[in-house]
Amino acid sequence: MNSIPSRDRDAVSKTGDGLMPIVVMGFLIAFAFFARVIAIVALRSWQEPEPMEHRSLARNLLDGHGFAFNEWGFFGPSSVQSPPYPLFLAGLYWLFGMESTSAYIAAMVLNALVGAGTVWLTYLLARTLSGAVAVGLVAAFLVAIWPTQIYSVTHAQAVVWITAAVVGVIYLFSESVQSGRLRPWIGFSVVGCLAALIEPALLPPMVLSGILILIWPSEVLDYRTRLKNALVLLVMAFLILGPWSVRNRLVHGAWIPIKSTFWVNVWKGNNQNATGTDRLPLSGDQLEQLNGSSWWRMDSLIRKSGFDSRHQYELLTEQQLERITGKPEREREEVFRSMAVEWIRSNPFAYFKLCLVRLFKTVVIEWDNPKSRNPIYLLSRLGFLMLVLPGLILALRRRWHIGYAMIVFAFCLLLYATTITAARFIIPFEPVGLICGALLLTTIGQMFCVAKTVPNSSTA
Repeated sequence: MNSIPSRDRDAVSKTGDGLMPIVVMGFLIAFAFFARVIAIVALRSWQEPEPMEHRSLARNLLDGHGFAFNEWGFFGPSSVQSPPYPLFLAGLYWLFGMESTSAYIAAMVLNALVGAGTVWLTYLLARTLSGAVAVGLVAAFLVAIWPTQIYSVTHAQAVVWITAAVVGVIYLFSESVQSGRLRPWIGFSVVGCLAALIEPALLPPMVLSGILILIWPSEVLDYRTRLKNALVLLVMAFLILGPWSVRNRLVHGAWIPIKSTFWVNVWKGNNQNATGTDRLPLSGDQLEQLNGSSWWRMDSLIRKSGFDSRHQYELLTEQQLERITGKPEREREEVFRSMAVEWIRSNPFAYFKLCLVRLFKTVVIEWDNPKSRNPIYLLSRLGFLMLVLPGLILALRRRWHIGYAMIVFAFCLLLYATTITAARFIIPFEPVGLICGALLLTTIGQMFCVAKTVPNSSTA
């Protein structure tokens, strides 16, 4: 399913047929950028940028404390987040002023640029997966206008970067195994390792890729090329991921590949009060406020400090608090590991039920997230599912080269389902799903055109 005849390979690798696709793509990229900037301005999102732990890490970097974090009464070296985004945010703070409005506007405008670049990557990926020019253009259009893709740029977070990286990784892997060239594989190795550094959920698929390249069906990859590619990926992993892992070993006294929050997240998703995410169920007061707000005002309400504050940490018992207060991150991880493992072993059926809940919340809707109450978000999720599911079936029937994309998504989905999930976890995979949706729409369009022309020809 993933090999491609040599006569078709050149056609697939082309970015378009003639000048028209280039012109249309230029328009779509510009439209995507301005649509995202308009969303930033309309929502005034710099007022509540929601930078999570990145803010404190960036401040501590500029204050000379290094990559440190203050939590549960302990201040010291931290791996609560990986370095790329806090370093980027620290650079903006240094350039524009500590937590200035200009810094957050700059971060979001860059998000808009990355989001517009994702539109171009979506087109390239659609063509590489065996899509026609029309499929690529429709897929790029869908990503350019899709509400969740636009909305994601209005946060000072790395989700837009991760989305671009996921599309880029799948495109570069597909291009490499279809062309046999080294350059796409080097790009895949660099982008993939950087993506794993930003989003650790991508680390298992990247490790697996080093094995897959040895056995992946391809007419153009001989065994020597496969071994060379595996070695390139290994070298890039050492160069990109290695320094941070060594740093973690030095400051924490244990090998931590990227983040030191795996077990705390497992506990958040699996305890006696767990909902499958970090959030607690929405309270009656929250629901009342949301139901009384228009869709336009709902975002500003949700972003207000303190509104979306009901999280799992609130229900820690006094005994549990005593076990983690004043302890460094590594010791807290051990405490959360023991609590999570003990609960899962004692409640296997409840754990299995939470896995199913997480699966649904990841793919369909996270109903405990206030943002899921926005009608635009609900319509976006419904439209996505209506396009993707039949589109995926159609892509499989047409023997599209989607095996690697499905593997990456399956590994991430398995991790989310068994540990913890959030509404934003599906966003990086939306462009890939929308490519399948574009295949569905273009197929329906072709059927409609054929049905419309048949009566005319019979009459003639």
